Order: sequence, then structure tokens, then C-alpha cells
Amino acid sequence: MNLKTLATASLLTLFSLGTVAAQASDPVVVQQYRYGQQLDVHKVLALHEDSSMGCGVVNAQMDYLDSQGKEHRLQYQKFASDCHEGG
Repeated sequence: MNLKTLATASLLTLFSLGTVAAQASDPVVVQQYRYGQQLDVHKVLALHEDSSMGCGVVNAQMDYLDSQGKEHRLQYQKFASDCHEGG
């Protein structure tokens, strides 16, 4: 491997790392779920919900990757995890 090839490979690696760092610093836009909305969920990264005292509707959030690998954050409402079916 000559010096020119090594320098070119080093620059490409450096630029690639800069691109990844720039993408990582991009904030993920939070979108509000609308009933019937079509979602492209390839992989769920995290599920969160507001803490509640007992059973009721709480705000929740799902972080996920779509089929293109782009990260999304979706807010929605759901029954709290403390709710048990049948009472």
C-alpha cells in the first residue's frame, strides 16, 4: 500500500466518522399519533409512559427505526400498565 492510497483511505474514514457524528446530533422529531396512521416500524427501540397512580389513560412514547433505518419518536395515549383486565 503506497502513501497516496493510505492518505485517501484515512481521509475517507475521517469524513465517514464526521457524517455519523453529524447524524447522531440531529434531533429526533416527536410526532403525535393520529388514529389510523400507517407506521413503518421495523424495530422498536424503547417504550415509555408517564408514571401514574393506578389505572387510567397516560401519555406514552415509542422510539423506533423504520425500514430505512431512520429513527422516529411517536407520542400517543394508552391505558397505564397498572390497569388489569377485568377490574
